[in-house]
Amino acid sequence: MKHVDTVRRVGRRTGITLGFLAGMALSGCGGPSEKTVQATQLAPGADAHITADINADAATTRLAVNVVHLPPPERIQAGSKHLVAWQRPSSDAPWRRVGVLDYDPGSRNGTLVETTVPYASFELLITAEEQTSPGSPSSAAVIGPTPVG
Repeated sequence: MKHVDTVRRVGRRTGITLGFLAGMALSGCGGPSEKTVQATQLAPGADAHITADINADAATTRLAVNVVHLPPPERIQAGSKHLVAWQRPSSDAPWRRVGVLDYDPGSRNGTLVETTVPYASFELLITAEEQTSPGSPSSAAVIGPTPVG
């Protein structure tokens, strides 16, 4: 009887250890990271929900952004009609346009549907702009710069 209890205890410990190790291995494959970032003073009360699915091997990130409680671009900066997302791999690099947020004035949400950024780690910036493809970001930063990845 004592031998059977010892075997059960060893079996139970082995099972717990294997379960712990499997959990640690799977935690590295946790899927996309998500974070919420508060807006700047130009859009008080707005929050950006950022989803980043990083592929470190390919050095790319699938990025999606949803900004809630966002005022219309013209209220952020006079003459602005669009909200543009930008990225750069470091503070030494120039900003590169990622895309234009789809803004819904009824819900006051701005959405950047899933797009790919050619870096596993970068800074994200969202600005109010007069055009959809400006050469560089305006000073009307609504979100960021914030690190992603």
